[in-house]
Amino acid sequence: MTMLNKPGKHGPIYHLPPLGSPPPVSVQFLGVNYCDPDYRNIRKLAKITVFGFVLSGQGRVQVDRRACIARQGDVFLLPAGCYHEVAADPDHPEPWSYIWLNISGNLVLELLEAYQLRSHVVVADAGLEPLFREAIAGMDAASVEDMHKELQVIVMRIHVSLFEALRRKGEALSPAVHAIKQCLDNGILQPFDSERLSAQLGISFKQMNRLFKREVGTTLYNYVIDKKIESAKLMLLNTQLTISEIGYRLGYADPHYFSNMFHSKTGIRPSAFRKQLSSM
Repeated sequence: MTMLNKPGKHGPIYHLPPLGSPPPVSVQFLGVNYCDPDYRNIRKLAKITVFGFVLSGQGRVQVDRRACIARQGDVFLLPAGCYHEVAADPDHPEPWSYIWLNISGNLVLELLEAYQLRSHVVVADAGLEPLFREAIAGMDAASVEDMHKELQVIVMRIHVSLFEALRRKGEALSPAVHAIKQCLDNGILQPFDSERLSAQLGISFKQMNRLFKREVGTTLYNYVIDKKIESAKLMLLNTQLTISEIGYRLGYADPHYFSNMFHSKTGIRPSAFRKQLSSM
């Protein structure tokens, strides 16, 4: 196992060489970043998924156009196939530090979707420090083969733990917002229809939007679009469907409109996304 480092930060970085054919989920790099105040890292189209746990201080993390503050005790999630940016907060009195795992393989994107994590950049105060520390501690105690297996298990446990943390927080949503979110999630493969949603729930669209944004942090429309983009990425990576077929399945009859919408949200055309990420 190799330890590496790079400017702008310090701390252990471990490399696990691949063994045989790559598994569906693989952690080949992980470590701890102790960041300088001006630390900043950008991946314009990431081929890896990054999970991070904040040990101290705070920083800004961004996935495509969604930016959040990651504070001590928070977990941040940067899915592959997106623009990634992480940066320390130079004005915070405590240096930013975090444990990170670089995860390869398309299965992790499907797991994020299955455990309802794709729409979250930061999960606050999820209580996962022991799990992330377990991953680091094992690097000095186990063989490469054993650590590959153990890290696959840890990645799964992180998904389950985050899902449970969000489920507990989801139960705190008001009944009205919980019902709205369920309707939106169940209708991702249909065109967004505010009038039908209002009629279904018996509440005006304006009031729904106000309640939803207050509790979830985004508008109804933006939430739906983000979910559609996530579904489109999965279909681009894991199916042979054409761009037009994917757009149609997501409720877009006009393939040019779908392609333009995808580009406006991700900065890349669907065809280019598929080509660049197909070898991930």
